[in-house]
Amino acid sequence: MSDEGRVPEVRRRSPRTRLSPEARQAMILDAAVQFFAERGFAAQTRELAARLDISEPLIYRYFPTKEALIERVYQEVIESRWDDQWANELQDRRTPLRTRLVDFYQRYLDAIDDGIWIRIVMYASLDGLDMTRLYIAGHVDHVMGIIAAEAKASLTLDHDVDLELVWHLQSTLIYYLVRKHIHRTPVEPEHEAVVTMAVDAFVSGLPGHPEPAVDDPGS
Repeated sequence: MSDEGRVPEVRRRSPRTRLSPEARQAMILDAAVQFFAERGFAAQTRELAARLDISEPLIYRYFPTKEALIERVYQEVIESRWDDQWANELQDRRTPLRTRLVDFYQRYLDAIDDGIWIRIVMYASLDGLDMTRLYIAGHVDHVMGIIAAEAKASLTLDHDVDLELVWHLQSTLIYYLVRKHIHRTPVEPEHEAVVTMAVDAFVSGLPGHPEPAVDDPGS
């Protein structure tokens, strides 16, 4: 039989796997995290639906509004990585201040050293969302106050440690993540080295901190 008289073969699509509601919601959330980290929060959910090859109304079956989806992204990426125990450990004066700071910031960097985390934080601020501001107000401000109070107690100062000095330490480590994941410039790969340098610079700059010993040039 010639090709002209041949019945064309019908290609059948593979049936889609049916997911449980829980698995479908998790799939949408995982994709939304990556999507917003790449595109920012001004991106439209119809674009997310196209990426997932689903209808936009299906997204809203699991997340009633875009704001509800964004809130879940915040909980998944930002809130879930914060450990309330960090604040308690920073106030344990049985351990020297420098050791407490190094331990805290190593754990903090271990939790947030991720391109998704820093991009979500940056986009939230750039796109006018309250997400980063609420994270700072709910967690970071509290820890900054603890560090300032513990520095004052450690050095038995009769005046408060300037919070801007504490924020300088925090900002140094956050900008390390910006350089690594956003600017994509070479950085020190080991958290311990990065944290130790930053903490030592902070501690040595505290008012009332003893000056380092100077070698006697005549010895």
